[in-house]
Amino acid sequence: MTTLLLSIGIVIAFAIMFWLDKKQGPEPTPALVHLFDVLRNLRWDMSQEDIKRTFAKFKHASAKRLNKKTTLIYKESSLGQEIHTTFSFPSDNEGSANKCEIRLSRVNEKDIDLLFSTVCKQYGQPTQGGQDKEGEVKWAYASGILTLENTAPEEYLLTLTEEDNKAST
Repeated sequence: MTTLLLSIGIVIAFAIMFWLDKKQGPEPTPALVHLFDVLRNLRWDMSQEDIKRTFAKFKHASAKRLNKKTTLIYKESSLGQEIHTTFSFPSDNEGSANKCEIRLSRVNEKDIDLLFSTVCKQYGQPTQGGQDKEGEVKWAYASGILTLENTAPEEYLLTLTEEDNKAST
């Protein structure tokens, strides 16, 4: 009898541990951790130096200036996933960021599901406009527009823009 109760207790303990592990959800890949870090820390009043300080752990940075617009580009690679992050600074915005693009390649479906559900929890259900591209969803949030676009198989582009929000208000 004691052996039976002990066996049942062990089975129940493992079942609870398995259930709790499943309840926590999948661990995000480094690409998603990078993306969530940008979403959590980006502010539109940030200068190029603020971006460099805030995202100092991002590697392989380069800066380009073309047509009075400066871009900071970060390229990362982790576990076979490539992450390209571009911050744009127009000259008429006093050097503050006004756009951020994050291109993720070799993204699996679980990562996109996790990204989509996390963004929906944070910003609500996406809004659809009349001129949206196929495979694109948008969210309006307090300081701009967030767009998630499936640009190719296993490739996604997340764009945060400040100017679209100003135009719509």
